[in-house]
Amino acid sequence: MNETEVIEICRTSIITLVIVCGPILIIMMVLGTVISVFQAVTQISEQTLAMVPKVMLVFGLSILLMPFMLSELTSFFQHEVADRIVAIGVGATQNGGAPFTPGSGVNPGAAPTAQ
Repeated sequence: MNETEVIEICRTSIITLVIVCGPILIIMMVLGTVISVFQAVTQISEQTLAMVPKVMLVFGLSILLMPFMLSELTSFFQHEVADRIVAIGVGATQNGGAPFTPGSGVNPGAAPTAQ
């Protein structure tokens, strides 16, 4: 594994993290802004007014978005991590001498054909 592959794994990991956590963080930011404006307008400085709705929203969104988040993480694991583990196990040159690249459609478990 060279530095290009490590950078690619890190880049894909960060993109997957943003996709998985992004919806909850954006909705939390909007709710926090709405609560802050409400508190500023009414001059209510109660901390539970800000905290309880946010906690309940995170809990509800986590349950609601769990299938989406699980499918994204499963896809990331299958296409990035598992393919690289298989490539290490079979030797990374089953592709006619070229390095095995995950997601390329090349079956690394196939035995080389004798001609």
